[in-house]
Amino acid sequence: MPSLAPHSPPDRLAAWPRSTPWLVLGYSTLGLGTLALAPGTRGLGLNFLNTLVFAHAALITLGRSSREASAHWGWRSMALGLFAQAINQGWATFYMSRHGTPPPFPAWSDLFSILSLILIITSLLAWPLSSASGSDRLRKGMDGLGAAFSTFLLSWYFALGPLFRASHSSPLERGVMVVFFLGNAMILGTCAYLGARQTSRFSGPLGWIMLGFGVSVLQIILQVPLALAGRYHLGDPIDLLVLMAALLILLAPLDPHALEPGLPPAEDIQDRSLVALILPMLPAASALALVFAALLWAPTRLDQAILALASMVGVLGLFRGGLALRDLQLLSMALENRVMERTQDLEIMQDAMLRTERMNAMAVLGAGMAHDLNNTLATVRACAELVRMKLEDGHTPDIKDLDHILVAADQSAALTRRLMNFGHMEEGPPKVICLREELSHLETILRLLLGRQISLRLELGDVRVPVLGSRAQVEQILVNLVGNARDAMPQGGLILIRLSRSTSSGTPIARVEVEDSGEGMTPEIQEKIFSPFFTTKGPGRGTGLGLASVRQLMHDLGGTLAVASQPGIGTTFVLRLPLVDA
Repeated sequence: MPSLAPHSPPDRLAAWPRSTPWLVLGYSTLGLGTLALAPGTRGLGLNFLNTLVFAHAALITLGRSSREASAHWGWRSMALGLFAQAINQGWATFYMSRHGTPPPFPAWSDLFSILSLILIITSLLAWPLSSASGSDRLRKGMDGLGAAFSTFLLSWYFALGPLFRASHSSPLERGVMVVFFLGNAMILGTCAYLGARQTSRFSGPLGWIMLGFGVSVLQIILQVPLALAGRYHLGDPIDLLVLMAALLILLAPLDPHALEPGLPPAEDIQDRSLVALILPMLPAASALALVFAALLWAPTRLDQAILALASMVGVLGLFRGGLALRDLQLLSMALENRVMERTQDLEIMQDAMLRTERMNAMAVLGAGMAHDLNNTLATVRACAELVRMKLEDGHTPDIKDLDHILVAADQSAALTRRLMNFGHMEEGPPKVICLREELSHLETILRLLLGRQISLRLELGDVRVPVLGSRAQVEQILVNLVGNARDAMPQGGLILIRLSRSTSSGTPIARVEVEDSGEGMTPEIQEKIFSPFFTTKGPGRGTGLGLASVRQLMHDLGGTLAVASQPGIGTTFVLRLPLVDA
């Protein structure tokens, strides 16, 4: 339990009051001093002392509620509960001072004691010790109540049952005893559940509350058999346990540790510890174990009371499980919504990535087209100058020169039209296309990517190769792969595009190989080339999105992409697409 040392760690509200040891020592000395009094006077003295301690604890708790804003209502509820207990003790003291005998049991003042138990349970659940998500506070209350009923069931089976049946006490007296036992045991069980998964809480106010009500439960366990046998009287030495419990509860608001808040919902749901798994099932499991053991070895002991208590524990367990299931469904729905939102965001980012890489490919194509346009414009200019010279000399222009100008203009128009079609082409719904025809049409635009030092050869065969996709997807895949192959051959070389039909696991596929004679790649680089934004090119020469977009496009087409490369020899990308019926 927490030390009364006056040092003040960072997580504390303040230090322990210097008067705390003297306060505990003073009350304890007065309590022990009552043992020297006559039994009747001892009961009066103990009740008066208990009244002072509970009232003192209530005032200190009320002051704590104004200093700890996060637990304001919890401390306020506990203060009211302690005041209610002080009223109960005070009424007994007043009655004994006037009549010379203890008040009858049960008396109307015992309602204040029951109210005190309810308020203290409420205060524990109002403290920020449980997660604010779902019905966690209600589940903690069910756990505490289940622990109380299972404890009472065990006590009834082994001790209290025979005592209750043999006693001559009234049903009302027995009922009030049971309520007191269950109330104190529920507080004890709730404290255990609130701190079991974060044991550091027991070094603060929660630990003192748990100790106090543990002593209170012990006092009830010792008192009830004596009361049922008619041997208990107010002022019995075991009543000192009530004073001891009150002093321990008094230390809770004096403890300078702040209440440790509950785990966030995300961490709470991910708690896979053995404690988190076993604790909620412990009350029901203990009740079932007792009933099964009794059925095997002592079935005659299973009277109606035991079966009723076991049923009550089972009902609480079912209700508690229903609350947990409801919270799980709510968390599952929230998780599904978050996954859908993330998926939509990823789809938007993926589309933006593909469009970015397409624009990058257009820029590369534009550079190659500018070179070819410059050649055709040079042809137009040369032919135009020749026609002008002939006109200045008075000769008729040659019709062949005008044909050269028209052919050059047509070539320029074809280049620009091809580039515009590449830039504006949208990916419509997939349809059956012939891969051989698409690759054949791509030859012109692919040559725009390559300089004069790089040769391009296509081996497409004569067989129709039908696949499901779109021209835009095929163009973007090949432009990216050929562009990467060009960059891998700064000194020139050969790019070979080979198309064939094959089978994979008995399924007919189209196989496209893009092979270059460039620098090749090491195994370490091959592992990273499909990662977005990874590039081996210098700053400003690559986005690192080309091969990532190719892999995504192949996935969209239902195909696969593989690479084989050796440094200094070259690289081959192998594309496999499922064939469809034409």
